[in-house]
Amino acid sequence: MQQSPNEIASLIYLLDDPEPYVRSSVMNRFEEIGESAVPQLDQVKSRTKDPDLKEALSEAIQRITFDSFQQDVVTLAEDGIFSLEDLEDAVFTFSRFDNPTIRTRPFVQMLDQLADEAAPYIHKAESERKKMQALIGHLYTRQGFDGCQGDYLNPRNTYLHHVLNTRTGIPLSLAFIILFTGRRLQLPFHGVNMPLHFLVKFVTVNNEHLLIDPFNNGAVLSREQCNQFLRKSGIKVYDQYYESASPYSMFTRFLRNLINGHNELNENIKAERLGKLLSLLESTRVQ
Repeated sequence: MQQSPNEIASLIYLLDDPEPYVRSSVMNRFEEIGESAVPQLDQVKSRTKDPDLKEALSEAIQRITFDSFQQDVVTLAEDGIFSLEDLEDAVFTFSRFDNPTIRTRPFVQMLDQLADEAAPYIHKAESERKKMQALIGHLYTRQGFDGCQGDYLNPRNTYLHHVLNTRTGIPLSLAFIILFTGRRLQLPFHGVNMPLHFLVKFVTVNNEHLLIDPFNNGAVLSREQCNQFLRKSGIKVYDQYYESASPYSMFTRFLRNLINGHNELNENIKAERLGKLLSLLESTRVQ
């Protein structure tokens, strides 16, 4: 049965109660009401200036929607993550974990626009390497994408919708910008799951592998530079670190980054939910 707006408004008011029991009871009642409460909760969340109330409303919305989101993750796992297109869909699916009421289509359109605006520069390029440089130049010089200079582990630097809005991210999220834009332009970019620092590579028809640092303005690195970085970090070098990463392995790295980020912010409930979803994904996925 549809609950009255007055009851939901009264429950929202009680979220400010200092008694943990009251707040817990309110959260339980919101879960009983279900997703019909979400529009009103989201409306108040968008208007309030109170950060504590905003956080409480966000938690209420996530608790209400978590079961249906979890089912979407099961579907994601059953369908499989085999291509960059699948990976993009999966990454944007998890934008809804951050904000259950978000519309992700506008962010997909932002990637479309990045590719459309880069296309003339790509078409003018006279070689494969220059095509690669044209896209990198467009993203980092014209569009202003950059590696975050502080608050590195903040999940906002990993969720792709935030990265598209702020033009700031960590190596993996900035690599996604290159990979997803490059896919639209049919350019041969691949992810590289190097330990500690995710890379991108561009593979030419002559099988030349150009390693790109997405965190440092798309700079081209030599294999030896990467090996030195690993050795200085106490990591033994293996050739497999430079192989093209599968879409699935990139996605699980993305989820682990989110788990680490939410733990860093002491958002332990969110980190635990993400851990549960990662386990669910790994146990359900198509082999």
